[in-house]
Amino acid sequence: MFDQDAPTGSGFWHWLSWDLPATATALGDALPPGAVSGTEDAGLPGYLGPCLLVGDRPHRYRITVYELDTASLALSTATPSAVAAFTLGGHVLAYGQTTGVAAR
Repeated sequence: MFDQDAPTGSGFWHWLSWDLPATATALGDALPPGAVSGTEDAGLPGYLGPCLLVGDRPHRYRITVYELDTASLALSTATPSAVAAFTLGGHVLAYGQTTGVAAR
């Protein structure tokens, strides 16, 4: 989940994960075995929800799911979000994307 409107100059990754099995059709409280929960841009592994400042303009949150040509990216949880995104970019077969908007 990427916030392209975060006031950082380069957006903000709130959540990213990889190596989800192709058989996964939904995510619950925990990722399936073998899946990796990446480090979001605040430096913590896992999901960090939106935290908009009062009066800030609306933010667009882009959620993308990729189909890759490999079962594993062989990256650790500590891999920076930009490196993970760059690495998966060379393996994309297809993707689906949706964008939600939030304001406070």
